[in-house]
Amino acid sequence: MRKLFFSNATRVFFIVLGLCVLPIYLTPQSTKVKSILEQADKLHDARDYQGTMTKLREAEKIEPNNPEVLWRLARAYFDIADQQPGVVEVQKANLYPGFEYAKKCVELAPEVAGGHQYYAILIGQIGELEGTKQKITNSYAVREHTEKAIALDPKEDSNYHVMGRWHFELADLSWAERQVASLIYATPPKASFEEAEQYFQKAHQLKPKEIRHLLWLGKTQLKLKKKDQAKKNLQLALEIPAQSDSDKVMQKEAADLLKKL
Repeated sequence: MRKLFFSNATRVFFIVLGLCVLPIYLTPQSTKVKSILEQADKLHDARDYQGTMTKLREAEKIEPNNPEVLWRLARAYFDIADQQPGVVEVQKANLYPGFEYAKKCVELAPEVAGGHQYYAILIGQIGELEGTKQKITNSYAVREHTEKAIALDPKEDSNYHVMGRWHFELADLSWAERQVASLIYATPPKASFEEAEQYFQKAHQLKPKEIRHLLWLGKTQLKLKKKDQAKKNLQLALEIPAQSDSDKVMQKEAADLLKKL
């Protein structure tokens, strides 16, 4: 077999070429961003959402188009808004910019699950903020991007929760809201409390100590007339130590529902 020999100059050329095409995340700049993201994730896990945002801003200055930075910024905006769900000014100040980051992530890196996850979450929250018509209009995008997120990351509990909420909210539309839906779509999206329950159960299985999953599972079971199961799950939601203001708000709702049972 004929052997191929390369000159020293040719070898140097290929070595340099190989260095040029190394993945960008191996460059010193990206190594710094990776370190910042690790710090931001630790702050997020500790429920320090303002600290998380500060760290992510540092990363954004270095790599403004990094998808891992973008979807985390979308998440940070959502987390901040989620601490004060009844304050419209806080919602508007965070949901809209958060959605823009999620949208940018999806456009630049459609294979990144986090982008789709927070695209769905934030556009859904914006629909809630803007009223029935917009909520229904946004519902298809919520389902589309959540299904993509699940396909890309089937172990993420939040995605199943979002699908549970999607079914719950649409199944719970009033007669007047259904009339609005029929004006927007010839065939309004189909949803049911039964499917909502299945999604919340899946989310709970993946993350048993999440108050949000238990609260909504209990609320869904009340709609299905499963009083005993609902009572059990709402009680479990109260037994988990609250880690944030959002957790406290949800536990108050669970306690209020239990008082009525």
